[in-house]
Amino acid sequence: MKGDIRKALDYLNANKVRANYSAIQGYLGIGPFEKVDWTEILGPPRQYTSWVVHRRTGLPDGHKPAELHPDLMVSDEIITKSKVLQAAIAEFERNGDESLAAANGRTVEVADCHGNAAAVICPACKKAYLISGFLNKGVRSCPHCGKSRAVFADVKADWETTHQDDIVDPEQESTRLLFKKEWLGYDVWVTFTEDDTVYRYPHDQLLQTFINRLGIIEGTKTWESDGVYSFPRLSGEQKKMLKRYVVEVRNLPEATQAAETGIVIPEPETAPNPEELK
Repeated sequence: MKGDIRKALDYLNANKVRANYSAIQGYLGIGPFEKVDWTEILGPPRQYTSWVVHRRTGLPDGHKPAELHPDLMVSDEIITKSKVLQAAIAEFERNGDESLAAANGRTVEVADCHGNAAAVICPACKKAYLISGFLNKGVRSCPHCGKSRAVFADVKADWETTHQDDIVDPEQESTRLLFKKEWLGYDVWVTFTEDDTVYRYPHDQLLQTFINRLGIIEGTKTWESDGVYSFPRLSGEQKKMLKRYVVEVRNLPEATQAAETGIVIPEPETAPNPEELK
């Protein structure tokens, strides 16, 4: 693709102008006879994507009335040429750098932060938007006006300075196999010991495995009300599922421990037989 659909949508939203599917297709570098999956390109119907329309009707495909931007019909202009759209986006980006720099002089307000996602308030248009630590390399411009930009690493650091009580330590210890809702999304690893076997497991990943494979935890009173679910003792099936997370087996001969953990213990070197040296 030659163009970036996010840049195109940012431009259309900021300038409250529509572009038809053909212009967007050409801007993205997709040939006129190529089959286009607009759901894959634009994502689910919403106000942000409603500016991409049919030339004849001036409306987008698949959008319900609530999913149309309220200013969609303010202007009669519809961009129909990909070169015109490309030039307009380039000019918008050049001008936007100055506006962005000015807006970034005012730090975005962090409304909430959880795991690898945060909600921030744009200092320019005062609207909220989400930013992810995974998507777009953790950087996102305001989808409403394009006049601010949030960096997730900075947002998270800002949040943690004022919410020390909400910080979750990624290394947790427990007396048993335990899952907690408050640990979700924080890449937590939990260590516990049972029968001289030490386990260290990835909380979110193992939780999903237990839910999918064993069909337990979700819907239980303790999980839904208290946000906690634990196992006083591991069953045979659960021990098999946790075998890959064994880090140590205590009070066992070295050979047995190596078999349990998969650790290779080299055999000690033996002195040569004096008779063989003659």
